[in-house]
Amino acid sequence: MEATNGAAVEATNGAAVEETYGAAMEGKWEEMVNYYQKHLTHFCTPVTDSSETVLHLAVHSMKEEPLKELLEIMKKRELSLTDEIEFLKKPNKFGNTALHEATIYGNYEAVRLLVERCPDLIKIENELGETPLFTAAGFAETEIVEFLIGSDLKQCLGDDGRLLETHRKRTKDELSILSAAIIGQKFETALLLLEMDKSLASLKDKNKISTLQLLAEMPTAFHSGFPMGICKRFIYSCLPVPRPFEVKSKAVSLSKERKRMGDLECGRGRYSVDHLRCGSEKNQRGGLLNYLKSIPKIPKESGTRKQSVYLLCHSPKA
Repeated sequence: MEATNGAAVEATNGAAVEETYGAAMEGKWEEMVNYYQKHLTHFCTPVTDSSETVLHLAVHSMKEEPLKELLEIMKKRELSLTDEIEFLKKPNKFGNTALHEATIYGNYEAVRLLVERCPDLIKIENELGETPLFTAAGFAETEIVEFLIGSDLKQCLGDDGRLLETHRKRTKDELSILSAAIIGQKFETALLLLEMDKSLASLKDKNKISTLQLLAEMPTAFHSGFPMGICKRFIYSCLPVPRPFEVKSKAVSLSKERKRMGDLECGRGRYSVDHLRCGSEKNQRGGLLNYLKSIPKIPKESGTRKQSVYLLCHSPKA
């Protein structure tokens, strides 16, 4: 009898997988959502051979609605908070959570929805030792990187204003987040990361390759690597360079607040004689605020790629 019941459950799950996966592959997202509205008990069943959940599939839509509606359906299941968080953190066979996939596909709205539901997703590592912030740096647009950092600074930055160790390098080959951005040719992201944490420039992978060396070996990273006519050269030199300030401003505020709290915990107020000696050396030797003040002024005509190289060349060696 138990064997019969087990076979029935397996057949039911198989039908669920076939119907939902088929709908997703055909881009019929509404049909997929409707299925789960009618079959709440199937919601947590993996739907691919790669152990992906329906949330993984939803972020591939590049739209907000499929994931938004599925998250609403999840509420109807009345899962405990622990079970809900566990499902949101569920990885596929590569260790990627739905948030990892959302950053890889560049689905900004999906990233926003997932982080708002479970901020802890930002620090979860996949099989390569990459956090969603790391994958965002290599695959997504800069606005997603900005959002992840700005949504919860304490999940991304340490007391010294630098990126937390879990985001700085992936564990498999020690590739840095800055190098990941360069490899993905996300130069605006690379510039943002450098402006926030200049120490990233000194990181090397397990083969002792620095980001600057990596960049030097990429002719496609510079317009000189391609033949360009006069008009194209002129247009290239006039391209606007958006400069992200909001995240930096938030990071500076966090750095100040942590410094103030450190002073209070040590029993020294702002008017004490030795309050500047309170706290760690890292806090007193720069942090993000001092770094931002020390960034060399870059010529206005410089493009994002030139700025990245400039900052790399002028970053202190660790």
